Amino acid sequence: MNKICIISLFLLSTILVSTTYAYDYPSAYDFFISRKAEKNNNLPQYIKPDFIRDDYKRVLPDADNESLGFFQKYPVEFHLTSNFTYSIPANTFNMREMYATLGQTFHNDYMQITGFVTANGYFDTHDPAEDYNYVKGNVGLYDGGIQAIFLDRILVSVRGRATFDINTNTFMLMPHYYDTTLDVFNDNAPFYTDVPGYYLPQNMNGAGIRVGFIGKHYEIAYSQGDFMHGIPKAVLAKFNLPNMEYRFLYAHENRNAPASWSNELSSSLVQVSSTFRYPFLNNKLWVNAIAEYTWRENDVREVPQASFTGDTSNFAPDAHYVRLEQSIEYYMLNVALREIIQVRDGVTRAYLEYAIYGKFQAATAEFTLGFQGSTNGRYYIAGGIKF
Repeated sequence: MNKICIISLFLLSTILVSTTYAYDYPSAYDFFISRKAEKNNNLPQYIKPDFIRDDYKRVLPDADNESLGFFQKYPVEFHLTSNFTYSIPANTFNMREMYATLGQTFHNDYMQITGFVTANGYFDTHDPAEDYNYVKGNVGLYDGGIQAIFLDRILVSVRGRATFDINTNTFMLMPHYYDTTLDVFNDNAPFYTDVPGYYLPQNMNGAGIRVGFIGKHYEIAYSQGDFMHGIPKAVLAKFNLPNMEYRFLYAHENRNAPASWSNELSSSLVQVSSTFRYPFLNNKLWVNAIAEYTWRENDVREVPQASFTGDTSNFAPDAHYVRLEQSIEYYMLNVALREIIQVRDGVTRAYLEYAIYGKFQAATAEFTLGFQGSTNGRYYIAGGIKF
């Protein structure tokens, strides 16, 4: 019954946000095959990619130039995203989700090659019940590699974090997921936060490949990383039309026993999501929404020790998540809601988060600052930067 209610709610939300403004869409041939149509594709793209995790096509510096040198350089490309939060009940300051990536692209008439490197860091994230002498923090290499696109369509990428992650789109101040590599639930770990148990864990990841087909408004690809014996892999299908992005992800990994090969706790994940943005009043008012369903097999929140040989069913039940978001942007004012329903181990839990914040534009940079709260007693002053 719980599964039926969740699926019905997801489908209803998808229907409510699926009305798309009428554009002159290209034919199927132009959309998937024609190289000329791809270069002259002027459809707007209101939903921006995640520049840290996603593949995306760079815009040609001169699409009409038919006499390029062997390679023509793009300008150096730099992206930064960082969130900070001040927890009002715990009186703690956290800076998380901080990433910076630097890259450059070269292309000729038949290929586009991008080399990039991405660093990440965190600062002062700790358990407020623990005493410590110095501010905690860390910085390190997060990702890096080469992305090649042949004939405007064929994607081949080799990178440090190759496996496709779950959907990162959000209209709230704070993300709805956490990075499992940071061991956020272990209060003896160097990185400990107040991430709630209903947030979604990101996939296991590792160095590897992505191969498939990519256009300005779609990507269909396979990815596989190498993390000990975890071998995380994922298939992604994503379509980004002017007002709507549809995304399907299937992932599989041996996340719970990566030190040795075993299918005992190999886990699958299926996620279906749609993101919607619709403008009014000459783009001064935006109505936004997200509808997403995620199924995780063996949803472990505590990794068993290598010596554990008992029944794992008590701490590794399948889990279902529904995430809904609604947002209104009017000039710099943003008001947003997020509902997360979690069904895990036969127990259904529902949570509501809410945010009000200002969004400030400066050239290509976007700054946010405001308040986010939740029904489980978490209240934050939060903000961030992205460009």
